[in-house]
Amino acid sequence: MKTRFLLLLIVAAIAGGAGYAIAHRFLCRPPASDLGRLRNVSHLAHALDLRPEQVEVMQSMQNRLCTQLADCCARHGACRRALSAALVAEPFDPAHARELWEALSRCYAESEMLAMEHIRSLRDILDTPQRARFDRMITTALADPGAASCEKRCGTLSRKLP
Repeated sequence: MKTRFLLLLIVAAIAGGAGYAIAHRFLCRPPASDLGRLRNVSHLAHALDLRPEQVEVMQSMQNRLCTQLADCCARHGACRRALSAALVAEPFDPAHARELWEALSRCYAESEMLAMEHIRSLRDILDTPQRARFDRMITTALADPGAASCEKRCGTLSRKLP
């Protein structure tokens, strides 16, 4: 009897722990950022009330952007690795470090330009009411201080410095 009760208690504890873990994982997620929602074609399809042919075109455009950005990310990562090696190299070569930093900046600028061109291309497939909603979404996402939390990071860092 005691063994059976103990076994039931263990099973109940495991079930309770699994239930808590599942609930925590799915219900306690941080809310998606506005920028994250703009990357999600199904969210945009619903939010903008897109027609099926618009969804197909948007998905194709999104796939093309992801391919282009993957190339930018690979080059960006290579630049970061080279820059990190140059910064710790002895003797330090400031001219070489500056060249690497400029290459890194070009990679970043190219990815930002691709994103801006993508936004403009998306607007071209929308009708007037959809475009107005999309424009509001873009404005909200880019105006959000959390999207590029430089002020938050700088403010936090300056308070932590002695």
